[in-house]
Amino acid sequence: MKKLIYCSHCSNKNSYSQIDGAIRYHCSKCKTIHYQNPKPTATLICMKNDEILLVKRAFDPGKGEWSLPGGFIELGETPEEGAVRELKEETNLDGEAVKLIGNCSHFNSVFGDILLLGIIMKINNWGNLIPGDDAQSAGFFKLNESPKMAFECHNKILSIYKKSLHKL
Repeated sequence: MKKLIYCSHCSNKNSYSQIDGAIRYHCSKCKTIHYQNPKPTATLICMKNDEILLVKRAFDPGKGEWSLPGGFIELGETPEEGAVRELKEETNLDGEAVKLIGNCSHFNSVFGDILLLGIIMKINNWGNLIPGDDAQSAGFFKLNESPKMAFECHNKILSIYKKSLHKL
């Protein structure tokens, strides 16, 4: 993450110290606080009977490893809209967001702070599955036999989903 050396409001050099309850970049001249917020992602749970759809990542981070489909939510999108778009981009599938099941947050050295939103998807037609975008391949795995995934937060969201099944 780049350091916020200069104020985006007045171009004065920023300070990095305690303000507004945390250590943050801020401008002592114009008093602008530069909040650094996480980037939200739609992280998708796509079940086909008792199997879960995973994608093998085509690029780093995690190139060649399995993960849940998904990606960053774009400006102006709701989490549900981002989920539908990411589903199409990564798998060529059409579907709808059914339920937000949980979240996980972590720091990624490439993208900074990330907030993953776990979303259950309903797939309209599985026949259109073609890996695309960031996925080099896609596969189905028994829910309790899925491989360790590229990101710990994906494992956590999958665990949240499994626990939700026991509550039904």
